[in-house]
Amino acid sequence: MLYTIFLYQSESGLLFYDKSFEDISSGKMELFSSFFSALKAFIEEMILDGSKELKNIELGDYSVIITSINEIKADLVIIGDKDDNKAINKLIPKIIAVLIKHSNVFLDWKGNRNDFKILDQPISELVLSQKKLLGNKSLIERQEHILKSMWELKKDLSPKQIEDLKLEKEILIERLENLSSLPKKLEITENLLKISEKLKDDQNFMKHQEEIKLIKDEIRDSKIKLNYYLEKIKITINQAVNQLGKKPLNEGDYKDVYLNLYSFSNKLKNMIDSNLWEQYRELAQKLINKDEAERGELSQAISKILKMSDNIEDYFN
Repeated sequence: MLYTIFLYQSESGLLFYDKSFEDISSGKMELFSSFFSALKAFIEEMILDGSKELKNIELGDYSVIITSINEIKADLVIIGDKDDNKAINKLIPKIIAVLIKHSNVFLDWKGNRNDFKILDQPISELVLSQKKLLGNKSLIERQEHILKSMWELKKDLSPKQIEDLKLEKEILIERLENLSSLPKKLEITENLLKISEKLKDDQNFMKHQEEIKLIKDEIRDSKIKLNYYLEKIKITINQAVNQLGKKPLNEGDYKDVYLNLYSFSNKLKNMIDSNLWEQYRELAQKLINKDEAERGELSQAISKILKMSDNIEDYFN
C-alpha cells in the first residue's frame, strides 16, 4: 500500500505539499498528530542530510522512497509497504511528469501551501488508478514499530545530553503536578513529548501524545462552557437591571447572574495563570451579599459585569 506522498523544497527542507491515502478518521488524526509530526521531521532531516539520488530508507515493514527532482528543486517522498516498492517505483516517473508540468508552482512559490492544491486531482488520479497500492490500513497501526525504526537511524546523544534531558524531564513532571492551568499543562506536556522523542523513549512518547489530546479536548470543552456562561451572564445581568425599575440596587434579583458568574470564574481558573478568575468570584460574592455591600460597591460590581468583554479570548491574554 502507498500511505503518504510528501513534497519538500530541496534546499530548505520546507514541506510544500502532502497527500495521505491512509484510512484515518479525523479524531485519530488529531490523536496521532505528534506521531505524524515526528515522522515529517525525520524525513526532513533525511532529506537535508542525504544524497541527491534515489534513496530507500527502511522503517521495518515500510519504505521511505526519496527522489530528488532537479527541474523543480524539490524532493518527492513516498511512504509505502516495503513489499510494494516495485509498484511505487513504477509510479514515481508518472508523478514526476505531473509535477514538472506544474513547475511554475514550485519555482514561483511565495510561501503559501494552498498554491499546491492544484496537484490534488492529478496525483490522486494516478494513485487511485493503481489498485495494488490502495488499502484501508494506516501507519498508526504500528506507531511504536515505526518510531523505533526511525530512532535507530538517528544519531545517539552523548551521556551528558541524556543526563541533561532526564533532569529537565524530572523538573517538568514536578511542575506539572502543581499546575491547574490547562494551557500551561499543555505546554509542559508538549515539552515532555519532545524530550521523549530526543531520548528515543517510544512508550512515553505515545503516553504524552494521548495526554496532549486529552488536554486539548478539555481546553476546547472549557472554552465552550465559558462562552455559554458569559452569554448567560450578559443576559441575566441586563434582565436584573431592567426589572429594577425605580427600586434601589440592593432589591434586585441577581441569583441567576451569581450562578453564571460563579461558574464562569470556576472554569476560568483552569484556563489562566493570573488571579483574574478571583475578581469575577468576588463580583459574584458582592451580588449574593448585596445587603452587606458598602455604599457604591454594588453599583461598581454591576457596572464591571456589564462591561465584561464578549470575546472569550480576551480573558486569556
